[in-house]
Amino acid sequence: MALHYLALLYPKADKVARVEEITQSVCDYVKENEPGVLQYQWFRVQGGEKPMLVVWESYADQAAVDAHKSSPKMAWLVETSQKEDLFAAPLEVKLLDGFAGWASRL
Repeated sequence: MALHYLALLYPKADKVARVEEITQSVCDYVKENEPGVLQYQWFRVQGGEKPMLVVWESYADQAAVDAHKSSPKMAWLVETSQKEDLFAAPLEVKLLDGFAGWASRL
């Protein structure tokens, strides 16, 4: 059974461009190296007083989640985020429990 997560990130206003830059590197890595990741999309939240990013993630199973969390690219992301002081608030990660709807008409 697939596992779905929503991550909420709060970059500092003057660091948004840098976060978006390193995000592309992370996304490329995940696509090329983590076959258990079924979906990995980043979004900008429109409006609001402070910048906010949302990551919508789907994994084939818990092993895929564990592999993602322990990957060298995730370690690099955490290290870079801390070293460059990119975020105004801690990351929030929510496990989603689907109960209705559909993902694709294909």
